[in-house]
Amino acid sequence: MHPFMLGFAVFHAVVLAVVSFFVLFAAGNAEGFVKILGNVLGYLLLILAVLAIVCAVVGPMFGLHPFGFDAASGMHPGMAPHWGHMQGPPPGQPVTP
Repeated sequence: MHPFMLGFAVFHAVVLAVVSFFVLFAAGNAEGFVKILGNVLGYLLLILAVLAIVCAVVGPMFGLHPFGFDAASGMHPGMAPHWGHMQGPPPGQPVTP
């Protein structure tokens, strides 16, 4: 795993956790619908913070594609596995059908 990827994920997770803390704190002082909305939003931010870490740890297992899905090979077969490297005959050779 690339160390920067995990470091950025931890940084974003900490920021989300701090924002979530303040949202939950404000929701605790509110009443009615605002309290329910604040609790839902606060817990959603906590879930996103946990998912940031999980995705950074699990990502290399899937080749850093979103859960193994490689859009390049499905939509553009000539451009997989890398977008910048087309597979085909070298330039200057005629293409035979």
